[in-house]
Amino acid sequence: MMSKDLKKLKSLKDIAELSLTAELAKLAAIKREEEGPKAKLREIAAARAQRVHHVGTSEGFDMASLMGADSAWYRWAEKEKRQALRDLAQIAERRETQLGKTRTAFGKKDALDRLTERHAGKT
Repeated sequence: MMSKDLKKLKSLKDIAELSLTAELAKLAAIKREEEGPKAKLREIAAARAQRVHHVGTSEGFDMASLMGADSAWYRWAEKEKRQALRDLAQIAERRETQLGKTRTAFGKKDALDRLTERHAGKT
């Protein structure tokens, strides 16, 4: 027969496990949010590299450069890059906050695991 204290500890342990699972799920969701801005940065870098390659290999006049569209595109690309970096910074801030919550939940679960094992060993 299980002691009353051991039952309470096991209940608390179960709650701590659920809490940790919830915090880990929140952390995973935040991690997935990073993919959008990272993909945007990759797209901009690839487009720039393609543009540099095109201008470098063309033998005639580049109409986009002559008409000013090139500089407008570069300004737009820089604006988009800055926004993606801002988005990543905001996500990183939320991720750090969530990491703290996840560590706390893990610590509670770990402590309750140890207490439960210790208490079960005594009875």
